[in-house]
Amino acid sequence: MLGSRLSAAALSARILRGVYNYANLMGIIHFELRGNALDGSLLAMPCFWLKCLSVLLRILCCIAYTYLSIGYIMTLENMHLALIAALRLLGCISCAVLMLLLQLRHGQRVLRLVNRYLRLFRRLRALLQVPPHGALFGGKRELLLLCSLVLCLAYESFCPVPGLLQNLTLFEAFFSLCEVYITVGAAMILHICFVGYLSLGVLYQQLNRFVRQQLRQQLRRLELQRNQLTRQQLRAAGCCLDECISIYDEVQRVSRSFQRLFDLHMCLMLLFGFLSMGCVCYYIMLSKFNCTSLWILVAKMLADIVLLTLAVQGAGSYSRVVKRLSVENFYITERSEWHKKLEMFLGRLNIFEFRVRPLGLFEVSNELILLFLSGLVTYLTYIIQYGLQTQ
Repeated sequence: MLGSRLSAAALSARILRGVYNYANLMGIIHFELRGNALDGSLLAMPCFWLKCLSVLLRILCCIAYTYLSIGYIMTLENMHLALIAALRLLGCISCAVLMLLLQLRHGQRVLRLVNRYLRLFRRLRALLQVPPHGALFGGKRELLLLCSLVLCLAYESFCPVPGLLQNLTLFEAFFSLCEVYITVGAAMILHICFVGYLSLGVLYQQLNRFVRQQLRQQLRRLELQRNQLTRQQLRAAGCCLDECISIYDEVQRVSRSFQRLFDLHMCLMLLFGFLSMGCVCYYIMLSKFNCTSLWILVAKMLADIVLLTLAVQGAGSYSRVVKRLSVENFYITERSEWHKKLEMFLGRLNIFEFRVRPLGLFEVSNELILLFLSGLVTYLTYIIQYGLQTQ
């Protein structure tokens, strides 16, 4: 069981490395991951030339994509296709502008946040005594979610290829390249949020497992041997307890910083995603459900939102496990100073509950997707009934 978990974590780490390289290639990430000369740990370092190149390329692609898309929309005679193309253009350009603001105005905040994530994983690795080259990024669930992310990225990158092979002209190639660059940049906002919340879930999961399996046994062992304890053993147990509480607190602070930084981006992408799915489904219904490519597009947009929701739900459920673990560990020892630490920690957990509410408008959860799908099915059913009655 342990071997399969380690192999899944190693594969997840390699997929994350590949996603990082892909995001660097597409100009989404403007920093480099380098090993520290002192201990070999990873650090996010600013890369000025990469930042300038990605900003310049994004601005040029935005201008070219907007100009070409407006010309394409003007040639469409079908009003519904024109509406879908206009919504796609508006969503992609809005997300591209937000990405530019994130790179130009909040670049240092992003860099500090990434280094805080890396520092948390280093502290967790030291607490769990994982070897330097060992991986601890979750298990089979996280691996499955990351493989689904790779499939979504592959579709975004290669969906224009069949059209290019049929009409291989310079104009079509240039327009497709601009479209891929802009749309991938827009979709990467949701993917970044997905990776961020998935990482928070992994941190909570691994820390919960350590508290349940190792720290709890260590405290019980000390309680059974209370008459034979040395000062060094008590100091080691106290330091371990302090480090666990400190990591829990830091994970909470990092999650709040991540939410404040990406709330607006995630809110706009979710709203555009739901609206685009509704428009595309309406057009599919008008075309008598014969558009296979549009069905795949709807499935991909829904998969992006479902992946984000699963990552958020996982992080939220693992964060709620902390309260039950703390209650379980509460009466293990009779040391008053450890009781006070746990009481203060429990109080902070009750105040700062983990929830993702972009701009306070809605909560990202499975209920949100079910609400949207039920509303969409009801609306399309009403339209079909109206069309049958009016012929």
